[in-house]
Amino acid sequence: MFVKEMKLLIKYGIELDISGLECKVGYKGDALLKFSSSEQDTIQKIEAFCSKADIEYKISYNQAKATTDIFCVFAADTYKLK
Repeated sequence: MFVKEMKLLIKYGIELDISGLECKVGYKGDALLKFSSSEQDTIQKIEAFCSKADIEYKISYNQAKATTDIFCVFAADTYKLK
């Protein structure tokens, strides 16, 4: 279950220099955490955490806010609806 991994990542991320944190749930039950920071070191630490925990992630630069966003995806083991 991905809830335990999400809690650990949130606890870890809050202690870092982040400027934003969002959590969304998709229609298939998957969850997405988005951390934003202007500090490259913070993004690298979250990236390292995700790599060690085998969490899928994507990094993108938000030019309008001059921040870097890292999206962490937690796939749920659910059935697809027909």
